[in-house]
Amino acid sequence: MKNPINKRVYRQIKSKPFKVIPIFISLVFIVVFASSFFISQESVKNLYYSQTENGKVEDGNFTTIYELSDDLKEKIENLSIKLYDNFYFESDAKDNKSLRVFKNRKYINEAQIYEGRLAQSEDEIAISANYARANDLKLNDSIEIGGKIFKITGLFSVPDYSSLLKNRDDLVMDIGYFGVCLLSDSGFKKFSNEKIIYNYSYHTDDNLNEREAKEKLKEISKVINKENLMIDGVTRFDNKRITFIIDDMGGDVPTMTLTSILLFIAIAFISAVQIKSLIEEEAPIIGTLLASGYRKKELLLNYMAMPLFVALISSLVGNIISYTYLYKKYAALYYASYDLPKFEVTFTARSFLITSFLPMIIYLVINYLVISRSLQFSPVNFLRRNLKKTKKNTRLKLKNISFLRKFKTRIILSNKLNFIALLFGVFLANLILVFSLSAKPVFNIYAKNMQNEMKYNHIYFVKQKENKDLNADVATVVKSELVDSDDKEIQFYGVEKNSKYKNLKVEDLKEDEVIVSSGFSKRFNLEKSDTFRIRESYNSKIKNLKIKEIDKDNSLFQIFTSREALNKIIEKDKDYFNSYMSDKKLDISKDNLITELNKNEMSKFMDHFLDSFGVVFTMLVVVSLTFYFILTSMISSLIIDKSKVNITYLKIFGFKDSEISKVYISTIFLILIVYQIILIPILDKLIKYMLFIAMQKFDAYFDIPVPKSIFILAYVLSIVTFVLVHLVEKIKISRLNMVKELKIING
Repeated sequence: MKNPINKRVYRQIKSKPFKVIPIFISLVFIVVFASSFFISQESVKNLYYSQTENGKVEDGNFTTIYELSDDLKEKIENLSIKLYDNFYFESDAKDNKSLRVFKNRKYINEAQIYEGRLAQSEDEIAISANYARANDLKLNDSIEIGGKIFKITGLFSVPDYSSLLKNRDDLVMDIGYFGVCLLSDSGFKKFSNEKIIYNYSYHTDDNLNEREAKEKLKEISKVINKENLMIDGVTRFDNKRITFIIDDMGGDVPTMTLTSILLFIAIAFISAVQIKSLIEEEAPIIGTLLASGYRKKELLLNYMAMPLFVALISSLVGNIISYTYLYKKYAALYYASYDLPKFEVTFTARSFLITSFLPMIIYLVINYLVISRSLQFSPVNFLRRNLKKTKKNTRLKLKNISFLRKFKTRIILSNKLNFIALLFGVFLANLILVFSLSAKPVFNIYAKNMQNEMKYNHIYFVKQKENKDLNADVATVVKSELVDSDDKEIQFYGVEKNSKYKNLKVEDLKEDEVIVSSGFSKRFNLEKSDTFRIRESYNSKIKNLKIKEIDKDNSLFQIFTSREALNKIIEKDKDYFNSYMSDKKLDISKDNLITELNKNEMSKFMDHFLDSFGVVFTMLVVVSLTFYFILTSMISSLIIDKSKVNITYLKIFGFKDSEISKVYISTIFLILIVYQIILIPILDKLIKYMLFIAMQKFDAYFDIPVPKSIFILAYVLSIVTFVLVHLVEKIKISRLNMVKELKIING
């Protein structure tokens, strides 16, 4: 036989829908927020791994100054690798955009067709889908490359450029401003006069791990540098163009999981407090039921029925919304950043467990603990509404203060759990709000700092000295590996004493002494006079270096010495250099130029990145403010519902609705104002830490304080949100039925 008291669940929901609806909306909101993310993330991850496998992604690649001879190729392939030409040239497009032009690939880094087909004739071209999407290019459109017109026959993605980074060391994708395109063999031959970059991709015969892959690349480098010069080389493990998306998602998953869990805990706690208040309200009924023979277990199940029902329905509705529509929005964010094959949704048990079972368990466990504790009283205590644990009398004595202040203090003391739930939720809401508001200005500051740290407007890396005189400073710049820190790549600068680096006083350094950037010292916990080891890429020799000074105005990973000293380390003549530095654009011969760094383009990359992700930051602001509104309105309603008797008495004593509202709502308001001021330094540290973790994938140290204006803006937005809550609750107080409440008081 069914328990008749279970019928009360339906009646409770029907009679008090506005207590259930905010909880339901909050849970649906969080489920949709999390579930959509995990569905899209799992789908994109599967597509990525499918692309790397089907596209036969390279095990590594390198670039040489000159084309490899057949004899040298044979020597390299004797190292148990299979070598493939992957030559390309750069082509400028309108509006400061650029395309990297390759031939159609075979056997390695094969294109995954998004739409159409690859180029077959000399006047056809296929372009990366992301670049096409950002620039509104479609099949059969025409595009100009190097003064020649080509017809677009296909859109594709390639596994070695899933992240469209123009330079491997770039911090962000230059979305819409850099792309990859593929020509037929005959089409590529039309550009024989272009500056060809001699890039080679390779597969190893063995399935090497990360350490072994690095050692293999070093072997290749030694062989090449005897007859040619390797100017760049990277394994697939260290190639951001390949790994960036996985690293990105690897950081997103724990962040989203933790955020979702914390939000579920906050809502579960509020729900439990709500049920606790209901138990206190229905204490005489519970006492009667217990006296009539009902067991506490039966009552526990009855009061657990509502949170169970809400959890089940909200999880169902949230997942339906996510699985049918909203996951596409998250997927679109990935496709706005990365070049991937055509999207195919993948439903996994993992995402369903994280977004359905895990939150439900959290929600029910917290409710169970609070409800079971609230039912641990005798029938007599329930009948008498005596639901407080017997304790030593520690009653707070409030002397010499006004009645209203006493009343406000009693409100706080009698609603401790409500206020704890409120403060925890407000903390989470503010954390999300401040993070979403600060992301764009903080990254802008970082981009400007990086731009300022670049001493010259133009840095040209060259194969050899130009035949003509150039009014420019010269330097030797090489990449070295930090031996004791997972072979992290470091830029090693050999500069002149009369250059713009003269403040470093490199001429005073001894042979084994260097100056390091502050970013380098902080990232690797090195101080002045400490020693570290590098492996020089030119000759693979390990060198011990001592820190003489720290450049406190430089947050990049850089080491400085004199040009002569660095040339000695890399076993070059003292007059050797490989870069020109100038504030003016130099006329460097195309055949001699390896690459150029442009100071003005550095901020452009960040601007494009922030513009593309502006919708994400806006969404986070909306989420945090919505959560803040729902949270404060629910807690305020709980406090007012719990205080209906006191409010009725105040009305009887002649207090106006505005005065009563001031007593209750202003008390919460004041607590929130003080609390949010206290939160500012805590949030500042937490957000700096979150941004620091996010920047670990970049070769720079991130330590930028959140602008004070962001805290002010967050403060204002939260206050405005609470004013809206205040207005809603004021209306609720004005509509309180005194006759009905007096009947309850008098039985």
